[in-house]
Amino acid sequence: MAIKKVATGWQVDLRPEGREGKRVRKTFPKLVQAKNWETDQKAKALTGEWAAPQKDKRRLTELVNTWHELHGYTLKDSENLLRVLTATCKRLGDPVATSLTSEDWLIYRKKRLKQKVHNRDKFVEPKTINHEQIYLSAVFNKLIRLKNWRHENPLKGVSKLPIDEPDLSYLEKDQIKVLLAALESSINPNVLTITKICLSTGARWGEAEKLHAEHVRHGKLHFVGTKNSKARAVPVSEELIKEILTGRPSSGRLFKETSYRAFENGIKRAKLVLPGGQKTHILRHTFASHYMINDGNILKLKYILGHGSLAMTIRYAKLAPNHLAEALTKNPLATL
Repeated sequence: MAIKKVATGWQVDLRPEGREGKRVRKTFPKLVQAKNWETDQKAKALTGEWAAPQKDKRRLTELVNTWHELHGYTLKDSENLLRVLTATCKRLGDPVATSLTSEDWLIYRKKRLKQKVHNRDKFVEPKTINHEQIYLSAVFNKLIRLKNWRHENPLKGVSKLPIDEPDLSYLEKDQIKVLLAALESSINPNVLTITKICLSTGARWGEAEKLHAEHVRHGKLHFVGTKNSKARAVPVSEELIKEILTGRPSSGRLFKETSYRAFENGIKRAKLVLPGGQKTHILRHTFASHYMINDGNILKLKYILGHGSLAMTIRYAKLAPNHLAEALTKNPLATL
């Protein structure tokens, strides 16, 4: 009985209570962790505090369902998260959770990269697999904190797949004019106004579409029930406020039906080609991009967009007119 090197780290193999006692084995990524655990188990055996660990036979889907019952249901889009996690578990073969290793995950994602998206002639993107990893890892971490899972997170320390940063896509001024003109001819009475709200505030389409009359006050639009649950208020012009309120309910939701399809049709009529997965989100990118092009403040932009961290907003900084301007004067050719 000893500590030995194995493929996944350092394995402790011992009988804390002596030769006739229960045998336990546990693997750690670092030797020092293995030694500390071995010492701790022996100490507990000497004081009579040691008890043989009970095997956790729960399968991965059971673990995910437990997470959802204890915590997941409180999250935004919880049902969709549960659906994605359940599908991931099934693709992994729904193993007993304690048997899942980081190696299993690495093999899984290699195969996943070669799978085609359902009904599409394209492969699963690294971004999709990274989201699966983030969600599943979060399940283990939360259950560990709740003391419902008494083992290591098998995905701990597994780096995500590298992804090239996409170029920022947004509408130029002439494209915005063409789009607004196309939406003016729509039979949908709300699509043009909702589009203007998104372009004026950087709001997500769903946030603008769910605005209540009570949320329009003091020259600002107040967005509540947002993606990260943080309310925010953004000032808009009197002209836009008048357009928003005219002919619409004085209380409750201003826009009764969804206008997403009408926006899609407007994009087609305007003959605009958008990056994959953009659609209405191009309006949010357009607001943020023009805000920085017009020398806006990056910290204020973070608040306006409702981002949880500056890291999400900083990508727009490169559009500021003075961003890296010193490269013109401080490069070696300029200083010869």
